[in-house]
Amino acid sequence: MKGSRLGAWLAIAIGAIYFIVPLIGTFEFSLRMRRGEYSFDAYRIVLADPQFQATFTYSTCLALASIVVGVLLVVPRFDRPEPLVSTAIAPIHVGAFWRPTGSLDPWSSIRAWA
Repeated sequence: MKGSRLGAWLAIAIGAIYFIVPLIGTFEFSLRMRRGEYSFDAYRIVLADPQFQATFTYSTCLALASIVVGVLLVVPRFDRPEPLVSTAIAPIHVGAFWRPTGSLDPWSSIRAWA
């Protein structure tokens, strides 16, 4: 039991390092706009750009709209069943079902079709 716990914590630590180290490196690189010193000049320039502000606002609106549409599709309505819900959720479930059941089995009979 102790070995499996150690392995689990080791996997978590490696995963955390794998994701956190590049984030720290990217943040540190973004602070080096001036040679030899750290500053937030790059952030000031980007946040002051009107094109960035418009793009960021548009992206945020699309993200919120997709969350709302996703919640409306997934949350069941008990007054009437929605066939659209099954259709909308199908891509999520097909991939999860297809891989474990073996994606090569349906394609193994293609030679018989020729």
